[in-house]
Amino acid sequence: MFNEAALQQAFDQVAVQKYVKADTEIMAVGDTITWIPIVRKGSLRILAQDGEGRERYLYHILPGETCATSLTCCVSSRVSSVRAVVEEDAELLMIPVRYVDEWMVYPEWRKYVNEVQAQRFQELLEAFEVVAFRKLDEQIWNYLMKRSQATGESTLRLTHQQIADELVSPREVITRLLQQLRTRGLVTLGRGLVELHPEAMDARGRV
Repeated sequence: MFNEAALQQAFDQVAVQKYVKADTEIMAVGDTITWIPIVRKGSLRILAQDGEGRERYLYHILPGETCATSLTCCVSSRVSSVRAVVEEDAELLMIPVRYVDEWMVYPEWRKYVNEVQAQRFQELLEAFEVVAFRKLDEQIWNYLMKRSQATGESTLRLTHQQIADELVSPREVITRLLQQLRTRGLVTLGRGLVELHPEAMDARGRV
């Protein structure tokens, strides 16, 4: 993980390997955060939740990355404000939260934490831009592409209802827009499957 020998030694002494199956929830809204997950293999999907329990997709955590929300919450002694779900079978390195602050004496750890937080902030801005300014068909395409990039697979095992739930939209609307994407050659639809064809996008990279 790290080039700084002292940091790597400290990391190896406390990191706990954890293997988690796809679709497993590893963090729920309201959980007290006691461990920080760093993804070694696989990926995690992060979802926000409103007061009525409706969820919205935010971003993915990929190999070498961790959850900025977890870092922020553990430092400020707050509970989790997001839900984390394993996108595909994952290998995680679990770090007790006490070390997030203790390891700030290591320059490479400070850089790692700052870069994670900066990246997540940029992704949250992009998520806001997608929700606030793009049409729903573009939101669906962006969501599908993010999940495809996280798994490295062009065929996703997703139902229309699952997409609707994470985009906070009626299933009927999602089905209609997926049919439109299929007509444009961007997706192939099957029972519980969505296959992406990004090569069918126009020259400007627009849906």
